[in-house]
Amino acid sequence: MLPPGKVAVFLLFVCIMACPDEVISKNPICTRKQREKILEVCDYFIQPGYPIRLVSWDSSCCAAVREVRDRDMECIIIQLTKQEMMKYSVEKIRALHRLCELPPPPPNHQVIGTCTMQQKETVLDNCKKFIKHGNQRPKPIPIMGQPCCNAVSKVPKKGTKIDMQCIVNLLTDDEKKHNDVSKILNLPNHC
Repeated sequence: MLPPGKVAVFLLFVCIMACPDEVISKNPICTRKQREKILEVCDYFIQPGYPIRLVSWDSSCCAAVREVRDRDMECIIIQLTKQEMMKYSVEKIRALHRLCELPPPPPNHQVIGTCTMQQKETVLDNCKKFIKHGNQRPKPIPIMGQPCCNAVSKVPKKGTKIDMQCIVNLLTDDEKKHNDVSKILNLPNHC
């Protein structure tokens, strides 16, 4: 018969081996399912030896890597079986952390909300005759295929609708004086 302390350690060990995700944390760094998915979709990139194949940050492999908290590939490596350690390159798995990081947005495409400053400028430039203040007669209305509607269609969607509120949020006070906010918000209805 084992002493009580050793029985407790033995039971803890059994619990950890039986269900590690639940014992270690309610919010594990990585799960067995994530490991399996990475090994499956990254197989081509993590084969040992040559050639060295670089993975693209927008690949399904990198999407799987980014599902792991902090892209922690050490957590994946720890879970590898002996057979998997022989089949895959540990160094190439470790490199996925760096290779799958999303690049920062370019500096001239500063993102605020869901749209960029460049998108705002493009909408204001191409739609100026449709969005200026005042009651113009006849009221000009943008038509699909024109530069204004093309600019509006490039504004990201929020849900199923084009997020023109994002464009309005980026307007300076001077731009608000020269342009009618309600007409800007209404542009997608015409395009």
